[in-house]
Amino acid sequence: MKKLNLLFIVSIFLVSNLSFAQNESAIEKEILELHKPTKKIRDSIVALQKGIVPKIETETDSIVKNQLILRLDDLENAKDQNDINELKLDFVFAKSHPNSFRSLQLIRIHVNRFIGMNFYDTFVDVFNNFSPEIKNSEKGLEMAEKLKYFKQSKVGSQAPEFSLKDINDKTISLDEFKGKQYVLIDFWASWCGPCREELPYIKELYQKYHQQGFEIISVAKDDKPDLWKKAIAKEKIEMWRHIFTSEDTKSILTDYFVQGIPHKVLIDKNGIIIGKWKGSGENNKHDLQKQLKSIFEAE
Repeated sequence: MKKLNLLFIVSIFLVSNLSFAQNESAIEKEILELHKPTKKIRDSIVALQKGIVPKIETETDSIVKNQLILRLDDLENAKDQNDINELKLDFVFAKSHPNSFRSLQLIRIHVNRFIGMNFYDTFVDVFNNFSPEIKNSEKGLEMAEKLKYFKQSKVGSQAPEFSLKDINDKTISLDEFKGKQYVLIDFWASWCGPCREELPYIKELYQKYHQQGFEIISVAKDDKPDLWKKAIAKEKIEMWRHIFTSEDTKSILTDYFVQGIPHKVLIDKNGIIIGKWKGSGENNKHDLQKQLKSIFEAE
């Protein structure tokens, strides 16, 4: 009898797992079908980008070259918008499949990306709709942790406090700027090409608005302090504050939910996050310039 009971339990376990595998397989097919239109658009944009890059590299006319660069940037923006449209579809899909681990995976990969930056409330809504089994799974608990850091680092939140040593071994804390200055935290690295390409315009902003109450704190995700210091000297950006994140001090990256760089956070005099930009590109540059202009030319 015990042997029969054991066989019965094993059979139920196997059938249950087979059923789960079949359900997840069916869901995967649904997702592939769901993504067909956005995938088609993405592939078309990437093909156009691949055609423009070689032209930029060989073009000698500066006017034409700038036009090509702007066109490339427009295509990148179009690709981002297409990805956002796909994310919105994924939200609807995940909410209608609350018992699927694949649904959790579908939205989890976007939570710290640029395209998910403005959708905190939707992420929370979709996550809360998952079954207890999904939410309490290992990946579910990881997602809950991500949402915690997402919340505290989004626009409108009180900026996470920190107290760290800068390049001159002086303690720097966010609290010292409250009531006095607007602070731009620029997460970068010496090895990050897009980060360094942005430094000339960041310097312009600093020189234009520093006397009016604008400060910059650069936080480096470098592995080697010597390369970090050489990059600061080469780029001539010693005029503002610099922090190197070691194993002991990288909590600032977690607190500000920084996964990729460049990543910028603008904080007002009350310590509230009023701007956040992930990645590079002309849109981000113009948005930051516009926001600083509205702050300092209005005061």
